[in-house]
Amino acid sequence: MTGITDVLVVAPHPDDDVIGCGGSIAKHVRDGARVTVVIVIGRERSALDDAVSDAEFAAETENAAKALGVHRCVRFEEPSRDFALSRRVHLDLVRVMREVCPQVVYLPHDNDDDVEHRMVHQLTTEALWMAQSEFFQETGGQAMPAPRLVLGYEVWAPMARFQYAEDIDGQIETKVEAMRAYVSQLRHAAWDEGIRGLARYRGAVSAGSGHAEVFQVLSLGARPAGLLAGGGHD
Repeated sequence: MTGITDVLVVAPHPDDDVIGCGGSIAKHVRDGARVTVVIVIGRERSALDDAVSDAEFAAETENAAKALGVHRCVRFEEPSRDFALSRRVHLDLVRVMREVCPQVVYLPHDNDDDVEHRMVHQLTTEALWMAQSEFFQETGGQAMPAPRLVLGYEVWAPMARFQYAEDIDGQIETKVEAMRAYVSQLRHAAWDEGIRGLARYRGAVSAGSGHAEVFQVLSLGARPAGLLAGGGHD
């Protein structure tokens, strides 16, 4: 994946981008890419972090993005548990897509156990079609070219099958650092150790050792997704 200029990551919730593809984000940044992250759904409060203000939580999100080297973080703040696939939210995402014109897009894989993750998968795939069409002129900008790669990432519903494995051995500490920026979320569970363990497991099953992130290949330019068997960008 050399020569990538713009990368778009669509995350259902704050920290899903870090968990799902944080190592790959850091690797793209290392290679000179501009990475834009869209977080669709806003914060869901719990008794464990209720004392954390919205401003403090927003700072955690910004600190995580900064740790990964994200160029721009866009928060839609859609309501958790009442999230709906409306025309408005589709157009909001289309507007960002047409601004960014990404060569690579990351989104949740299509069989995630979390219903909001599946909804954001649907939202993103539909917005990709809309952004490439000649319609929806109210978003501004022109129809964007098709991304050359669209990848589905896993969060806490591991994929039974994947087509692509990314070596993140050199980025695992950056990924863990970004997760640790979500101080309030670490009160729920040791997510930082969880993502390290998942990456180590994926490294073992894909390459025999090291750390990796694995992906569902949803689009590979004009070619069928099945043509990509695996590998990584160095």
